[in-house]
Amino acid sequence: RRVEGRRAGCAMSASTGLESDSADSSSGSESTASSGDAVLEQPKQLNPGWHFMMVTCSFTLGIVFAPFTLTSGGWFWGTLIWLYSYFSTWWSGRLIGKCLLEGTRGGAGSSYPDMMREAFGGVGYVFTAVMQIVTYYTVNVSLMVNFADWFLLVQQVLELHGRRASQGLCLYQYIIVGGFIVAVLAQVPTFKRVLPLAVISFVCTLLRQLIMYYQIWSHDLVADCKAEYGGVSPQSVFISLATTAFLFGGHGLFPEEIRELRSPKSFFRWLNWTYVILGAVYFSNAYVAYYVWGKWGNADIQFNFPLNTATMLSAILSAIWGLIETSMGHVMMFLLLEKHIGLVKSRCPRAARCLLRTAVVASEVVLALMFSSAGLSNLQGFVAAFGFTALTYYAPFAAYWKLVLRPRKAPFLEQVVYLLMFASGLFLMVAGIYASTAGMAGDIRHYRLFDTSRCSVSDILDLGSCQNPCLAAYGFDPSTCAAPP
Repeated sequence: RRVEGRRAGCAMSASTGLESDSADSSSGSESTASSGDAVLEQPKQLNPGWHFMMVTCSFTLGIVFAPFTLTSGGWFWGTLIWLYSYFSTWWSGRLIGKCLLEGTRGGAGSSYPDMMREAFGGVGYVFTAVMQIVTYYTVNVSLMVNFADWFLLVQQVLELHGRRASQGLCLYQYIIVGGFIVAVLAQVPTFKRVLPLAVISFVCTLLRQLIMYYQIWSHDLVADCKAEYGGVSPQSVFISLATTAFLFGGHGLFPEEIRELRSPKSFFRWLNWTYVILGAVYFSNAYVAYYVWGKWGNADIQFNFPLNTATMLSAILSAIWGLIETSMGHVMMFLLLEKHIGLVKSRCPRAARCLLRTAVVASEVVLALMFSSAGLSNLQGFVAAFGFTALTYYAPFAAYWKLVLRPRKAPFLEQVVYLLMFASGLFLMVAGIYASTAGMAGDIRHYRLFDTSRCSVSDILDLGSCQNPCLAAYGFDPSTCAAPP
């Protein structure tokens, strides 16, 4: 039966909690019967497969953070971690698609929590729903700190070249400014409307990649930098593992994206193309940057760049990318949150939904202000280890084992392989949480909660430090460099 799509207020699919796109789905949603008596309403699937690829690439590609995985893990451990994360997350992505299309009654109409409920009952649903909300909530907190760092970098370049007065904003003030922008973007209702933003985000990623190559080529950094490698410890390897998990953590969006595909089965082909792009961009970024800057690489490689116009442009593009990232995470988070607090079933006014979303963003700003000086690598490591590992590294293997392998009575050794992959994801979570919290504890003497003193990028990384392998290439006098504290 056909259901009118242009319903007032917050009309959503009853089975999935995903809003119908009133701009493109005037015919509404289609109802399909499950294997039982229940009837599941699904939104009309209009998006082509490349839409999934574009949204996933734009959300996943955090290239400015990629070199730090090798800075922390070194050539050997860093490479092993990259290979593990790349192939295990590609595998888990395919498993999510197979679970939805082969193992659930709702098929492509199921959300991630719906999938886990069919596998593990109400506990699985609650666990996944909580992890989705908490994960993307904490990601947005981290990205707000990133946004402030990037505009602090822009401000520093402008001051250095005399394009603005030396008295600018501080980190905490840029977080507040970013919060106002994020509150506006948080009102984006569906993935269909996120597509234009995803295209902009992907273009920003490619341009920043080119800017990094420009910095290396224009200053002849390959020849003039004296990079050192090594300095790897067990804790730094765990940080590398958690940071890599951060870079591949977009699987929580997959079921919601599959649900809006014109042909859900095309998901597998476009997932393969997505990982071709991820591999090409990430590896050409991380390995080149690590070769140039070595163990001096910052958690955000842009802070290793010389303070020039190209760096300023890269920081602006990063700020645009980061703000779009928050809107994409908010789409998933708010659809799920509004469903469970009752806004879905009510004829809620738009103002009520706007106030809810704005209040959540305000709470993210408060947390960003609280932990703005806790260390970027520690924040990202904790976010990845706590949330992304669950949705990307171990929950898909557990769901596939329960929904597909057990019913068909797969061979014992095959089930053991999935059990080992599940266990590896749990290990990644525990190790990442340990390393990131230990890093915060170790750095606590250097910062305080609600720190308002950071007003310069030199508080993040000092290019004039004696540890900079590119001192001479950047125009500094090595004989007068600043010794590390």
